[in-house]
Amino acid sequence: MSGIAMAPPAAPPSWAVQRVATVIERQGISVPIRDAKRIAQKAGVSKSLARRCIYYMDSGK
Repeated sequence: MSGIAMAPPAAPPSWAVQRVATVIERQGISVPIRDAKRIAQKAGVSKSLARRCIYYMDSGK
């Protein structure tokens, strides 16, 4: 290895986390990652951003 340290992934934008959280709350379910496409469509964000938001919320940050 060349000794280059990788930075931790940046937190998703707060507006996106809020949108994804709202969709999840309104559905009233525990959402598995495989539903990221449906959540993304309802939240109006990309699937990858929805997935990042779900991981971020699951990490408890």
